[in-house]
Amino acid sequence: MSTCKTLLITLFVLCSTALLAQERTITGRVIDAAGKLPLSGVSISIKNSPNVTAVTNDNGSFTLRAPAGSLTLQASSIGYAPTEVVVDANTKDLVISLTKNDAELGEVVIVGYSNKKRGELTSAVTVVSAEKLKDVTTNNIGNMLQGKVAGLQVVAASGVPGAAPEIRLRGISSVNASQSPLFVVDGIIGGNYDPNDVESVTVLKDAGATAMYGSQANAGVIIVTTKKAKMGKTRFEAKATTGFRQADFGSMEMMNSNEFYEYQKELYRDYIPGETDNSHKIDLLKFYSERPLSLRDVDYNWQKTIFSNALMQNYYVSFAGRTEKASYYAGVSYYNEKGTFMNTNFQRINVRANSTYNFAKWINFTNNINVSASTGKSYDYMDIYYAYLNLPWDNPWDSAGRPRYVDGTSPFKWWSRDKINPVHTINNSDHPYKGFDVNYDAALNIDITPWLSFSSSNRFAAGYNKSSNFFSPATAGTYHNTGFLDELSTLNYGLVSNNLLKFNLKYGDHGISGLAGMAYEASKFEVLGGSGKGLPLGQRVLNVVSNSQLVKGYVNEAYIQSFLSQVNYSYLNRYFLTASFRRDGSSNFPSSNRYANFPSVSAAWLASNEDFMAGMKESLSYLKFRVSYGVTGTQDIGASRYLGLYSLSAQYNGNVGAVPLQLPSPDLTWESKHQINAGVDIGLFDRVNLTVDAYRNVTKDLLLQVSQPISVGFEQRWQNVGEIVNQGLEIGINSTNIRSRNFEWNTDFNINFNSNKLRALPSDIIKTGSWAISQIYRNGGNLYEFYMPKWAGVNEQTGAPQWERTIKDADGNVTGKELTSDYAQATYQEVGSALPKFQGGITNTFRYKNVSLSVNAYYLYGNKVFSNNLRFVMNDGTDPYFNQIVLPSGYSIWTKPGDKATNPSPQNAAGASETSSRYLMDGSFLQIRNITLSYSLPDSYVKKLGMEGITISLSADNVHTFTDFVGQDPQTTITPASFATPGVSDFKYPNNRQFLATLILRF
Repeated sequence: MSTCKTLLITLFVLCSTALLAQERTITGRVIDAAGKLPLSGVSISIKNSPNVTAVTNDNGSFTLRAPAGSLTLQASSIGYAPTEVVVDANTKDLVISLTKNDAELGEVVIVGYSNKKRGELTSAVTVVSAEKLKDVTTNNIGNMLQGKVAGLQVVAASGVPGAAPEIRLRGISSVNASQSPLFVVDGIIGGNYDPNDVESVTVLKDAGATAMYGSQANAGVIIVTTKKAKMGKTRFEAKATTGFRQADFGSMEMMNSNEFYEYQKELYRDYIPGETDNSHKIDLLKFYSERPLSLRDVDYNWQKTIFSNALMQNYYVSFAGRTEKASYYAGVSYYNEKGTFMNTNFQRINVRANSTYNFAKWINFTNNINVSASTGKSYDYMDIYYAYLNLPWDNPWDSAGRPRYVDGTSPFKWWSRDKINPVHTINNSDHPYKGFDVNYDAALNIDITPWLSFSSSNRFAAGYNKSSNFFSPATAGTYHNTGFLDELSTLNYGLVSNNLLKFNLKYGDHGISGLAGMAYEASKFEVLGGSGKGLPLGQRVLNVVSNSQLVKGYVNEAYIQSFLSQVNYSYLNRYFLTASFRRDGSSNFPSSNRYANFPSVSAAWLASNEDFMAGMKESLSYLKFRVSYGVTGTQDIGASRYLGLYSLSAQYNGNVGAVPLQLPSPDLTWESKHQINAGVDIGLFDRVNLTVDAYRNVTKDLLLQVSQPISVGFEQRWQNVGEIVNQGLEIGINSTNIRSRNFEWNTDFNINFNSNKLRALPSDIIKTGSWAISQIYRNGGNLYEFYMPKWAGVNEQTGAPQWERTIKDADGNVTGKELTSDYAQATYQEVGSALPKFQGGITNTFRYKNVSLSVNAYYLYGNKVFSNNLRFVMNDGTDPYFNQIVLPSGYSIWTKPGDKATNPSPQNAAGASETSSRYLMDGSFLQIRNITLSYSLPDSYVKKLGMEGITISLSADNVHTFTDFVGQDPQTTITPASFATPGVSDFKYPNNRQFLATLILRF
């Protein structure tokens, strides 16, 4: 037996040696048709042996283990024509050249519920690859998109750790409904993901692309496609990013001790308005008696204490593999962002895994799971407020280095107006939150016939969040000796199911494809919380609060049922037509209006594929004309707007009392947005790609609260009235300016012009937001139009503030204007909108051998921002115990008759800090969004380490903002809320600069 075993082992070794001897290594490089540019990401395979593959690296190089003898290699890449190369037995190093396939444009783009080749698109769509997203490090994909998509406005309205930006596509098209685009992850509405797992982002802009999402696509659609395995061996990637963040205070440079001391002298000038013997000199004797010189020796910088540089970390590991039967991908990421403001932070861990198993060539099943958990600490607005306003003459620390307790009875002098030490408050309060989210996707795809298939994609989602606001009884102010605790928990869960039949037929030069099916969404949102005072010191649980107890909770349940269909037709690969129809039913509307229809039609002519264009290919390589029309809508107004409601918060004889709360609106129906788009795509000299789109979007039947006659007994009722018209022009340019073997320079540029008008309103609507800052909605006017007295500067003779006052005749017609220093006499006027006239971005990327440099900028022009914090920090002595900003260049304070000053005399400044266009600033800016310098180690060195690639990069985000805006930051909220008005800048958590280093390993 042992002899037989020995013979078998010997035979096995000999056979293995023979097989190994029949294998060889083929190395090569893939370049473009010009022979200058290396192509990365090109798939190399052996014909008839699809499991033997390689992928080119950043230098276009590849290594492939292949059988001995002659064989055929296949090279393929998105946007390039597939190429076959025959290699003989002695071939080792070879060069493969790929030509661009502009006519076919084979890149697959996800549109609606189907995929299309780029050349077949009939609508306005922008695709942003992961390569163009990875420059900015953030926990939100919206920040990565800023400045990279024409028509997409991304506003970083807050620097709070983990905060999401505000995103608007092609302007604002509703007053009360959400204007955030619909996010679709891996083909299913909603979902969670980590930016590190993203393969590409597709932005659907016009109704030709978005109408397939019907009532949820009123604000556009952003499709996120996550990473999946590619053919070849198992691949690993590891990424580590770390660095620090720095608060950006804009032009809010607060005065130090000496500066504030000198400024205070202005409050002591010998000037009494109306008197004739004013000297306008400073009464130094009185000043020194009330402001001793010793104050100059105390100089405390509140901002540097409460704000500091903060650590930022992001780690990511993934692996992916694919066999003939199955593919799999798994990624784990950890994001940790310390806040620049004291005691704030955010951290998140995300795990994503997907797998696809092919039971046969005609059936496969995909699992996709995403689990994320986050935790962090928020802040209290008043602490930021005091970080700016407290005086540099006050020291927050006692002799032992502990935060001072300060109130109105403190035995020591506290100069700041409000007797609050925010450092003490922060150390005796806490604002934590935590959340958990899980999404599970299951998709079944069946090829029934060669031309007919069925797909069922389903998502089960659940999330839990809890937040808390705690103030210890030891803190000063409102909760001193009582403390306060408020906790809120939310549980949300739901289901999304799409079931579709898809077909794809070819008849000679004709092609017809499409889909039909049903979609269903159901969600439930449960809220439970409580609050109270009277906490014992050292305790922070709700069951020990002893007074002012309040319990709160509610449940919100909604569903959407949809029928959808689409047909695509093509002829000669030149003429394309797409028509879609969706019918949605929503529980947010009364039964009589529960369903609405959302149709669309779009067409394209690929003129560059015409025979008469053949001679122009070298100069005009690609030319396509597109046009589309369609209707989308919105039902995002809450589940009970059409109902007559009663409040049960009252009591009567110890029992629950019902009080009428809301009038019924039985005729309430959908907002609908009617969209027209015309576009052209042009490719020039194989170097420049130009896209131009013009659009006109009209939102009808706005959901508004309309004033009611006094006899009704209610001030307002929900009704469908009014329209919003957005029309504009988008231009996107991608160019290769220089391209050679060792050097390349590419530019991406986009710009969007948009105008916004209101019409068909029953009357003028004046909305008053925070701090009585009002905006007016009227027919022919702009959305978010500020409505306030118009500032007319400072009277040169008296130093008094001035505003415009209009003069009207008996019929109410304006006959003239005059200046007044009486604020009560000033006329309210329209003074500008918070919406920009145009915005866009530009990115330049330079590559020299293994070194690359990218610079990305974002710009916005023509919007107005009310800098509300200037009312406090440029208050003309109204509040002498608030710190003030160092006056920007060009600003001055009136001191004597004849002065041409910007700021009135502190002795004659009545009404100067009231709401007016004095604090309404031009919000235009140009921001250097990101600079990234990266270096990829040479292949020879990387291969010695047994790896595929090593990249090291240094980056800086939010590098600098060029603006004339005076205040904290021109990037300001454009979302109406209870304590926020679009275009109003207040004491917000400042945005941050980031300086980061990143290491990426691929093996």
